[in-house]
Amino acid sequence: MSSLVRTGAKAGLVFAGSALGGVLLGLVLGGGVFFFYLGQLQGAGYAGARAGGGGAALALLSSPPSLVAVLLLLFVVVYAMLGVARGRARAMQQIVAARGEAVSQRLAAAIAGRIEAMPRAHVALQRAADGLTVDALVKPLAPVLGEGRAVRAVVGWLLGRLPLAEVLAEWQQTRTAQGAPAAAGEGEPAQDPALRALLTRRIHDALQEIAEPSRLPLCIALGAHAVLLGVGLWLVNR
Repeated sequence: MSSLVRTGAKAGLVFAGSALGGVLLGLVLGGGVFFFYLGQLQGAGYAGARAGGGGAALALLSSPPSLVAVLLLLFVVVYAMLGVARGRARAMQQIVAARGEAVSQRLAAAIAGRIEAMPRAHVALQRAADGLTVDALVKPLAPVLGEGRAVRAVVGWLLGRLPLAEVLAEWQQTRTAQGAPAAAGEGEPAQDPALRALLTRRIHDALQEIAEPSRLPLCIALGAHAVLLGVGLWLVNR
């Protein structure tokens, strides 16, 4: 339990740190650029608009330089959202690094149990795969990782990446090649070690794709921010 608490605490701190960094970047860089640009707009045109009444002021507010100011202000939110996204990705990475093997085994057991309980007909197996949800798969992980948002994010990410239809097809081909008997009739469904091993391997491989979050979105945002500021200054000074 203490290990579980430490893992959850580390993931939470990583998420909070990245999210806070995004918010600070938005306030400092996004807000700083916005107020700098507003300072460039305080020229004769704005003084004339204030003297000309509401119509002139409305026309000036809808002018291209003013629209650029609105877009620059939106970058405060953009940087904050990028920080939250990066924090979520880093929290998932922290969980996988600490508990990846346990996650693979428990998720494989949960998915295999659902498949084993269904008839071996293709349509029935497809229904078993379609019925897998985040809520259903988080419960087996609760003793290891709890049921926090980061855990749900990992499970949701896996469901989106795990090719269950391909896994089922490979498993059925293996059973056919080995001449495996049909499913048991009444009572508890028999566990299939080959299915569980296959699912564990596929889930482990998918978890390895959770690498260090890319900096590309931040670089794109910084570039777009700089271009927009340049366009705004050109509109003001032309």
